[in-house]
Amino acid sequence: MTKIIFFGSSSYSVLVLSQLLKIKDFKVISIVTKSDKPIGRTQLITPNPVAKFTHDNNLPLLQPEDFNKNLKLKIKNLQADLGLCVAYGPPFFDQEMIDLFKFKIVNIHPSPLPKYRGATPGPWQIIEGETKTAVTFFQIDESPDHGPIIHQIPFDIRPNETAQSFYEKAFSLAAANLENILKSYIENPNSVIPQDHCQSSYFPKFNKDSAQINWTWDPKKIDRFIRALNPWPIAWTYIKDLKDNQLKMKIFSFHTEPVKVQIEGKKITNWSEISKYYTIIK
Repeated sequence: MTKIIFFGSSSYSVLVLSQLLKIKDFKVISIVTKSDKPIGRTQLITPNPVAKFTHDNNLPLLQPEDFNKNLKLKIKNLQADLGLCVAYGPPFFDQEMIDLFKFKIVNIHPSPLPKYRGATPGPWQIIEGETKTAVTFFQIDESPDHGPIIHQIPFDIRPNETAQSFYEKAFSLAAANLENILKSYIENPNSVIPQDHCQSSYFPKFNKDSAQINWTWDPKKIDRFIRALNPWPIAWTYIKDLKDNQLKMKIFSFHTEPVKVQIEGKKITNWSEISKYYTIIK
């Protein structure tokens, strides 16, 4: 029986975790995720998708603020064989943490590493116009997305891909192949392949400010940008109304011009229905 500790915090983590729990000869002995945070305008304290899934299924849960000595001691005492990390985010693992596991810690990253390292590889691949990609299983080391590769599963990026559909496809593929890849790795953990760091690329994480549309781009890139930032943080632009008031407008879809939009303080609507009342500031 292989004892596993799972690290994750997103809905995509749950895709893999739910499959992991079904695998014979694997036992998830603890789940590590982020602490509950205030969400939205009401700032209601809310568990992330992994914490909610764990509570709903009565699974053992740890929610540390960081990887401190106390957490490392708890993990050491659990005597886990393997760590599996899916969309956990910082803090990053140091060597002391990695060495607590007989087979180290495996991460699943939705890009063909060493290309597209970083926290938002899906959106950037869409923006850059990639049509082929892969989801990568790799062994974590002390540098983000840097460790040796265990296995890569190729897949296509469709012309209408959004960040959500991209990630669902990547992590569903990872879940479907999870048992074979992890069991093969455990049987021969030294069969990993070092990344070619000369071929690496890194792209920064998006936030609401960096989601502003650049209207000097050609329409095809604007379309990719809008799809890439859906469902978060949603691409936006400044507009002005008939009284020359400046407002923000989110754009959810685009086909040579905006399609589905939302002006701040209003409901989602079709741009064609309101465009005579507003002008996009380019």
